[in-house]
Amino acid sequence: MKSGEKKLHSITQHILSLLDDTSFPPLVMLDGSWGEGKTYFTKKTLIPELKEKGHNCVFFSLTGLSSINDFKDRLLSSSYIRSEMDSDTGKSFSTIFTSIVSQFGGENGGTIASILSGASGLVKESMLSRLSDRVIIIDDLDRVKDEILSDLILGECLQLSDGSNLKFLFIVNDEKSLADSALKEKVFSGIVKLNKSLNEAIEIAFSKYAWFEHYRHEIEKIVEHKNLKNLRVLKRVSKKIDEIYKVLQSDESLDLDGCMTELIKVSVLTMHYHYEMKFSEADIWERSEYSNMLPDEKNEKYEYADLVEIHWFLTKPLISFLVGGSNWNLLIDDFGRLQKKGCPIDAFMFSPHFNHDDESFERNVDTLQKFVFEEPNVPFSKWFEASYFYHFLQSNEFFGETRPDVSEHFYELFAKKSFDYSDLDGRTHRLRLDPEDKLIFDKYVQERESYRTQSVQNLQSDVFKRMKQGWNNVDIEIYRSHQLQPFFNQFSAQQLVECLINWENSDVLLFSDFMSDRYKSTSIKTYLAEEFGIVSELLKEVEKMYSLEVSGRKKGALRFLKLKLCSALEALSG
Repeated sequence: MKSGEKKLHSITQHILSLLDDTSFPPLVMLDGSWGEGKTYFTKKTLIPELKEKGHNCVFFSLTGLSSINDFKDRLLSSSYIRSEMDSDTGKSFSTIFTSIVSQFGGENGGTIASILSGASGLVKESMLSRLSDRVIIIDDLDRVKDEILSDLILGECLQLSDGSNLKFLFIVNDEKSLADSALKEKVFSGIVKLNKSLNEAIEIAFSKYAWFEHYRHEIEKIVEHKNLKNLRVLKRVSKKIDEIYKVLQSDESLDLDGCMTELIKVSVLTMHYHYEMKFSEADIWERSEYSNMLPDEKNEKYEYADLVEIHWFLTKPLISFLVGGSNWNLLIDDFGRLQKKGCPIDAFMFSPHFNHDDESFERNVDTLQKFVFEEPNVPFSKWFEASYFYHFLQSNEFFGETRPDVSEHFYELFAKKSFDYSDLDGRTHRLRLDPEDKLIFDKYVQERESYRTQSVQNLQSDVFKRMKQGWNNVDIEIYRSHQLQPFFNQFSAQQLVECLINWENSDVLLFSDFMSDRYKSTSIKTYLAEEFGIVSELLKEVEKMYSLEVSGRKKGALRFLKLKLCSALEALSG
């Protein structure tokens, strides 16, 4: 190698030595599994290095090929037309074709016409025979699903290489190729195996992202755990993690590093099970449920325990986003449990135990104990999580009897707390609570549902109060929040009549317009069937009010409403 000359990749060197070996046909196979990165290596490394060594390279794929004539057309277009297009950017189309014709030693338009109409017979064979001094790189022979056609392609290339200084390199997943084994043995001078290391695959897929080096260890750890080398999958993973990073970065309340550590694991596992194990969104969700970890009759270890370990961070919208489902626009609300910045309880619960020495561990347990037992004003969900985590450590004897037993004092502690329920009103997430810890989990579910029921009642009371004052107060709000969700069934007919009596005529007309729009869709019964009863009762009351009303704007408004309610009943009854 000359001084200053760039050293070739070992695979490029191997391929060149095989192509230059005149004792064998100049046909070589670059073999590798699907997703191994064969095409990426060819375009990013092999072709540039071949060009540096003075070779004229032609590259095309066999995907979609149906006949040997298709192959010849693709070979010709890639060798002549495409190479001219690449080298003569900016020239007129006619100039390029004149250049092509000159390669055949003629200037009449007959050859161009033949090219445009699909050269055949002697013209096409003449064009093929004039091919020389090229390395023809052919991708995806394994995607030709016809054994005879695969053999014809190899035979054609062997014939073209004879005396023409044409060299052929096939990029193949040989395990999936239908070509005859004996023919391959005869045709190929050698087979070069592309077998990337995990680290190489990770570098290719992730290195372009600014955050990669910071989270390299977490990525390498989970990728190695699943032996995930498929470059196509890893590139999808890196793109999704980049989008996750941007969403998390926009929320300053979160511990970005803590969240990313968990969501890198979530992304890799979810996409591995979807793309490599062929799990559906529903499969992933069901196998991540905590109940799967409960001992079965055979007391066997659960096969998908790693999915259960990320249970806290998964949601159905997040799974859909990761596997290319209907959720393409990721929002902060789509995540499961996220670690808060500056929260010592979160930091302790989410950090691996081996991150702490004995002194650090005891300090964190002190903080946890104080939060559970002593602090009077606490966030509702956080207190239950902390109580569970304390109980978990205590049950597994991470500390002794010198500390108080949470199970003995749990109900007493709960009664003394002044809870902040805002974490239930905000983003929905999955808490780090084990359903098997009945003492804590059941109490949490009971109190959560009690709070939510009361919240709904309070909201309903507030909405009714504003609605009674005038439909105009709630028209837009109800449209946005309950467009395809039942709303009126939470009120009695008498309550709605109270509103009608109290409203101005303009409110009654606006309400009529709302009811007209609400039930227009042909499939509205699917969403609002629960409103059939209340609409039917309200219609009866409106008919009574209409019959008693003297002619005037009020009676006209009630007549309009009566008609709209009749139409609504027809829509809801199907």
